[in-house]
Amino acid sequence: MALLIPVYLSLVAFAASSPPAGLCADTAGWTTRDRQVLGTANRYFVNDPARGLHAVWKHDTGSISYNFRPRGRAWRWPGGTIVNQRPRNLGGMDVDLVSGRALLGTDYISRGSPRGSFYRDSAPGAGRFLETYLGRGWRQVLAATQRYGWARFAALRNDSVSYLLQLSHRRLGASSMFPTHSVTGARNSSRFCYLWTQGEHPDVGALMLKETPNNGQNWYVTVNLSDSSRIPQSRAPHGGQAVYDSIQLYVVTAFTDGEDPNHSELWCYAKYETPEWYRIHEHRVPDTLRLGEFALAAGRPTMGRNPRTGELFVAWEQFDADNIEPATGLARADIWVARSQDRGRSWGTPVRLTGPDSMSRRFPYLADIVDDTLRILCFADRYAGFSEQGQGPLTMNPVLVLSLPADELPSAVVSRLPLELDNDRPQLRPTISRRGFDLSAPGPAIIRAYCPAGRLRAESRVVSPVRNWGQELEPGVWFVDVIFDSRGRESGVPATAKRTFRVVRLP
Repeated sequence: MALLIPVYLSLVAFAASSPPAGLCADTAGWTTRDRQVLGTANRYFVNDPARGLHAVWKHDTGSISYNFRPRGRAWRWPGGTIVNQRPRNLGGMDVDLVSGRALLGTDYISRGSPRGSFYRDSAPGAGRFLETYLGRGWRQVLAATQRYGWARFAALRNDSVSYLLQLSHRRLGASSMFPTHSVTGARNSSRFCYLWTQGEHPDVGALMLKETPNNGQNWYVTVNLSDSSRIPQSRAPHGGQAVYDSIQLYVVTAFTDGEDPNHSELWCYAKYETPEWYRIHEHRVPDTLRLGEFALAAGRPTMGRNPRTGELFVAWEQFDADNIEPATGLARADIWVARSQDRGRSWGTPVRLTGPDSMSRRFPYLADIVDDTLRILCFADRYAGFSEQGQGPLTMNPVLVLSLPADELPSAVVSRLPLELDNDRPQLRPTISRRGFDLSAPGPAIIRAYCPAGRLRAESRVVSPVRNWGQELEPGVWFVDVIFDSRGRESGVPATAKRTFRVVRLP
């Protein structure tokens, strides 16, 4: 009997302490706010392939900074430009890729109660923002757009997370006062994904998903992703973040046991894969190591996707047990990344992009559109800790953008290699190819190739053996059915059988 086992092939290797040669860094602006977010790494950074890079951040306790870098040029403002005239709290940003205008979700306190609003730029990268009021009671307002530029918002009210429009809203589920929610719009469909951490018993800390396929007209049932994962360590204190491949949803999250922040695991959820969950990375530091408020050993992951190749990328902050800030006694963090060439099923060796040195780099935001180059916004803190909590002095810190060619990251592809192959079983080798696939079956066979969504893309009737079949298939993951005579061509007794193989075609 043929035995198929997953084998992880590391195609490239880097030393953990040696950043890739192609890594570049520049400064988008400056900030005195070393605590940019409390929970989820909400979107602060967007790559518009047609126009350029949009970056936003908290400049201080009430001001929001914005900067824009046109394609092939420098940042428009040396240190960024201030968006708001009155004190506002930044939730998150997205960019309408149809008009090219940035959209910011914000909130503020008026007469003792929170109020939600959003800012929209007057033109692509203009930096002239107009504020629109969303209503009372809303805080931690996040913005997202989809392929036609339609905007949707996510916000907290009391202990609930809601889908929000200017004139209406829909309660999605129980959250906590602590902001753990996120919203993502598909770049080439009408879908929106809402994620948050459950705030009610018995599922406190579970990662929840609510999705609409058509801009909020209809909704799928709420899914408890933590329960579906069947992972023992499946509490998500920072929520999750997502990207879309048309209708395919990918989510990245940092899981803990709900008690120990010094041990965390990064996982990828792929909605239409089987199984749905794949581990990216695990990091554990000593129990006595001090990380600071609302931090995990490895946490706040953000995800990006290359729309041409389908590759996925994740960036996160990770604390170093051997790099301690003398002034505060807290561990310093650096930025790490990982790459998947097979749509999240396997991940290459994580690569450290920064440090270790006397800076602590926090809150990475990976631009969700990766056009062969990863671009990550992060914050370099001169003192590990938050100055507003008395952890070190108030300092002016750089807002950095790290750029790295995607091909410089290691990749790992799952290859299901057959062992103890019988003569009467079909063999599809290799399962990883830059050309086509070779097939050996006991007689004539029918080969059908399906995309991950289940659509038939190629079909052939062949006589074994076959060389380089499927060259017309585009790079990516394919599911190939081989229908054959299970008794062999000389048995004289027809007995049709089918074997399904998962194959990866590299560009």
